[in-house]
Amino acid sequence: MNKNIIALLVSLSLAGSVLSTDVFASAEHGESGHKETEQHEQKQGPHGGFLLVDPKLTLELKLQEFAGDVELRIYAYKQSKPINISDLNITMSLKRLVEAPQNIQFAAEGDYLVSTQSINEPHSFVLAVTANYNGESISYEYEQHEGRTTLTERAIERAGIKTEIAQSGEVDITDTLFGVIAPTQHGTVEVMAPYTGLISDIFVSIGQSVKKGEALVSITNRETLQNYTIKSPISGVVTEQYLKRGELASTSALMQVVNLDKVWVELSAFPENIEKLAIGQSAKVYDLHHHLNTQGKVFFIAPMMTGGHIARARIELNNPDGHWRPGMHINSDVSVAKINASVRVKPHAIQEFNGQTSVFVRKNNVFEVRPVTLGAKNSEWVEVLTGLNAGSEYVTDNSYVIKADILKSGASHAH
Repeated sequence: MNKNIIALLVSLSLAGSVLSTDVFASAEHGESGHKETEQHEQKQGPHGGFLLVDPKLTLELKLQEFAGDVELRIYAYKQSKPINISDLNITMSLKRLVEAPQNIQFAAEGDYLVSTQSINEPHSFVLAVTANYNGESISYEYEQHEGRTTLTERAIERAGIKTEIAQSGEVDITDTLFGVIAPTQHGTVEVMAPYTGLISDIFVSIGQSVKKGEALVSITNRETLQNYTIKSPISGVVTEQYLKRGELASTSALMQVVNLDKVWVELSAFPENIEKLAIGQSAKVYDLHHHLNTQGKVFFIAPMMTGGHIARARIELNNPDGHWRPGMHINSDVSVAKINASVRVKPHAIQEFNGQTSVFVRKNNVFEVRPVTLGAKNSEWVEVLTGLNAGSEYVTDNSYVIKADILKSGASHAH
């Protein structure tokens, strides 16, 4: 059993759990009792629930775990005696912080009415109850708070608490692959001599940037003894120089020029990765220190695996400032699917509270915990399946401050 539910049920129980008829008598004859709050000591009924009292009719409300859910049971008494539950009709509105009122429906079961909907945590709410019995209509109010704290504007500002509105949106499902930056094949040129001859002069050095048409090497033709100049066929950087001045240029490359305005990311994809990959998928590429990230698309997936059961996949990146250097190790989050989430929140909004994954909602200066069930997630968004409605204001930054304040005040399970 969830420890929060255990704490709840214990807090709503009495040792022995049975009240004398004097409790009903004092409630029905001496108190109007239409509004009950957590600030007042609650009387408890024979079943360990809290009492809503009126001289005409007393209701006992009990939260009860059943089959993994928490249901609300209602017992009714007139002059301290149980009534025929089939003669009772209940209308109930349950209002939570930042949420629209919820109408709770009931069905007769044994000697009580039971809610047809589960009463989710936190059990922090305002109840507006109307009982119709023997032609009379009787109204009650009850409220209780848990997992809640109130902060001043000054405290909120000093703690750096920030909020956003929960909304629907896409959540990309990503697969993280490792890779290495490499020059593109069409951006790499091996500079050759068209005629055999001696290298008379070299005008550039390794690491030097050159423009297309810029002179690289002067060579003396071995047969005609005439000098001719070899120019760079592309703009780029001289990355290799294979021969020196005075050596014979023949069929070997003289030097290598690489254009790094665009580079490739050579990704390593294992069998479990390759099944998810497809041409055209978008990918976020970032260096291992997260100094910079950029976007690209998968344009090649190798048709064969290597002996190490790895397949190559490639992404092409624009590299105007030269940050992505060949040989650099990177990570890449490849978008392999997209989920249309009804509600999504920022990942750093998620906290663990009393053993449950939770976020904190805000209304004015009041903050309250909301246990949530999460779905798809990535580095930017987390899908919320249950526990938070679109349009709710939730804490994004420094939510741990809210958690600490609630726990410090002992309000995590106040009933």
